[in-house]
Amino acid sequence: MEEEVSGAAGPEADLAAGAYAVSAEFYDVLHGAEYRRHALALSGPAAAARVGIVELGAGTGLVTGILLGASSVPVDVVEPAAAMRTVLLSRLSAAGPDALGRVTVHPCRAQQLALPARADLAVCFRVVACLPPVERHAVWHSLAGWLLPDGLLLMDRPPAALPAGPKRHRVGEARVGADTYSAWLTERPEHDRIRLDYLYLVHRRSREIRRAEETFHQWPLTDEELDDELTEAGFRREDECAPDVLRLRRLGRRR
Repeated sequence: MEEEVSGAAGPEADLAAGAYAVSAEFYDVLHGAEYRRHALALSGPAAAARVGIVELGAGTGLVTGILLGASSVPVDVVEPAAAMRTVLLSRLSAAGPDALGRVTVHPCRAQQLALPARADLAVCFRVVACLPPVERHAVWHSLAGWLLPDGLLLMDRPPAALPAGPKRHRVGEARVGADTYSAWLTERPEHDRIRLDYLYLVHRRSREIRRAEETFHQWPLTDEELDDELTEAGFRREDECAPDVLRLRRLGRRR
C-alpha cells in the first residue's frame, strides 16, 4: 500500500513550506554539534529496528544520517520546509547508493501524510514544541498510525512553561575560513506561546559583514499534559534513554 498525500492545506501549509528560509543557511554550522550529541542516543534503537524508521521533521538531515548509518531498514523522512529539504537532499545525495536506496523524503506536514503502519521506530526532534495544540494532537495520531504495535517513539522534551521574561543568549559560533558565524536567541513570552527571535551574524576580522533574522514560536507543554495527550493517542512513556530524550511505546492499534 502506497502512502497518500492530501492536497493543499491552506495558509498554514504555505507557512510551513516557507519556514527556515533564513535559518537553513546557518543551521548545520551553528547547530550541528548539538544535534550530533542528541543523535548518539538514537544509534542503538536505529540498529535494533527490523521493519522501518520514520523521522518527523528531518530538517537538514543531521539526524537522518545517523539513522541511515546505524540501520539497514527503509527510512521515511518528513520535512515540509523547502529550504531545509534542499540541504537534506544534498546531504543524502552524498550518502552513497545504499542510503539513497533506503530513504524516502516526504515534502509535507505529518497530518497530510497517510503512511501505512510500516515502522517499528519513529524519531521526532525539535518538532513537537513548534506545533500549535490542535496540530500537535493530530501529529500524535499520525505518529501512532505510522508505527506498528509495540513500536518505539523517541522525541525531545518540550519546554514545560513560558519564560518569566525576555532572555537572550548565544546559541552557536563557528569559524569558516576568514569568517566567524554566530547567532543570538531571544526568548520571550507571547500570549500562550514562546517567541523565539534568532539573530544571525557574520563577522570578518571583527567587522560585521552580514546579519539576518528569523522568528519562530513554541507552545509549552507540562509533563502531565504531555502524558495525557500521549495516552489518548495510544502511547506509554518509558524511561528516558538520554537526558531530555523521551522513550514512548506504541500500544496496540489506534482506536
